[in-house]
Amino acid sequence: MTRIVLFLTALSALFILSCATGGGGDEPVAGPGKMLESTPAAKPEWLSITGYAQKGGNWYFVGESSKSRTEEDARAKALLNGLSQISSQFGVKVSSELISQEKESNGNYSYDIGVKNKLTGAPIRIKDYKLDATYIEKWDRGVVEFDAKVLVKVPDEEIARIKKEIDALCGWAVLTPREELMNDAMRLVKEFAQLKKFNLKPDADPVAENYTIETLAQKAADSAFFLVLKVKPAEPKNVDGEWYADVAVEAEYISLTENKVIKPYSGSARGAAYTDKDAVKNAFLKAFDEIMTQ
Repeated sequence: MTRIVLFLTALSALFILSCATGGGGDEPVAGPGKMLESTPAAKPEWLSITGYAQKGGNWYFVGESSKSRTEEDARAKALLNGLSQISSQFGVKVSSELISQEKESNGNYSYDIGVKNKLTGAPIRIKDYKLDATYIEKWDRGVVEFDAKVLVKVPDEEIARIKKEIDALCGWAVLTPREELMNDAMRLVKEFAQLKKFNLKPDADPVAENYTIETLAQKAADSAFFLVLKVKPAEPKNVDGEWYADVAVEAEYISLTENKVIKPYSGSARGAAYTDKDAVKNAFLKAFDEIMTQ
């Protein structure tokens, strides 16, 4: 019994000594390497963000990279990874890097999230973002390598803009001085939108003749696009008991996120009938047929 007690005591002492000396230094060890230093020295709180965080009108995403040979490369790869986290919020998966980048007029880069606009075919990009903070670790893994984590800040408005472009919802309005044309015009706008694959809202918005793109964006805050149909009939004329009318029809397909007219449409026709209203309607239908083929 005494020999067993002495053996267990010696074994316990050996185990304690091994634990005390096994670290080989004060720096933390991760896997096969050893961390030499970090910038900043203390880990920031934002490293705990998973997915994203929302605060003060902004969305925050954490991107990361590892085993880069330079600090600059580590930071750039972490930024791309952070931006890919943004794309994942819209159901887009990006394996490692975003599809492409493009330099904007303000000198910043925008990044293609891997989705194209359903209507224009243009790539949807992350344009408004800020690299808000970085955390860099320098490692010795046989060679010096850098790991990085970055905090990417994106305003609420930018997230909303991207969502609008992905949903491609289209507001619409009909402008005509002749009330009797309104029902036909609204019906034809819906047929036109179906033909062109516009994601038209169920109901039209009231719009003034002197509308601007800014006022349309306010009217249809949930929409990325707007379609305005303008019907301009001339005063009907009676010639030998028959009525004639000339009607011009114009349509503007507008991007509310890019603040520009994407495509204009126009048509004109002359109609004839035994009443002034029928002459105007006949001309309107023929003019709209021209638009349908454009």
